[in-house]
Amino acid sequence: MDFCYADDYCAASEGENLEISETNPSINNDSDQFFITLEVETTSPIEDDEEQFVGVESTESFTFWAKCPRFKEGNLSRERISMMLSSAGVARHKQGVMIDIISDRADQIANAARYRAARVLPMKVSISVVACSCYEEEVEAVS
Repeated sequence: MDFCYADDYCAASEGENLEISETNPSINNDSDQFFITLEVETTSPIEDDEEQFVGVESTESFTFWAKCPRFKEGNLSRERISMMLSSAGVARHKQGVMIDIISDRADQIANAARYRAARVLPMKVSISVVACSCYEEEVEAVS
């Protein structure tokens, strides 16, 4: 089992090496779109005498498509990002900074000169969250 310090983590980057093997039939072919891979690592706290560490419980990958209107800002809405994170099991109270990071990177990718002529804009998001019972409680509250 791998161990690291207990903290949530999020990084978003251009997914220039992503293999895009599918198309999204629900998005009009006339619009540009993001192809997003989201890798979520769930960890659990392990108490130590002096510091709190976490052990990796699981890692899952998710794929999402989203329209990209090619604005200066707001190319991937906060609501859409939250929906993606929630469907990947990230509790709502942990999403704030993650949404900011993903939104900022989406805007950078949408406005990058290298993607100006591209119809599909690849993005890779890596997340590590410390597991808590809050996600199950949120799901039960919505049901």
